[in-house]
Amino acid sequence: MSDKHGGPAFPRRALFIQFSGGESEYHEGYPGMSLRDWFAGQALPEALRQEATGDTGQPCMYDVGAVARVAYDLADAMILERARVRAT
Repeated sequence: MSDKHGGPAFPRRALFIQFSGGESEYHEGYPGMSLRDWFAGQALPEALRQEATGDTGQPCMYDVGAVARVAYDLADAMILERARVRAT
């Protein structure tokens, strides 16, 4: 996974467990989602807030494409800031 996506979030290594009785278990690994995807999911409440169409007390209509773009824009900004902080 490229640095643009921040690397994996919540990866799990493959495990081989040998028990004292001779039994064993194998658990496959999981690469996890990208950190960018995790950040975008965490940014969804802010993305929805930014895309609300009015404060009338009525149900708001959202442009779901715009909400997704805002969430990923926020995630990309977090990835860039994370890289900047790590470089200092």
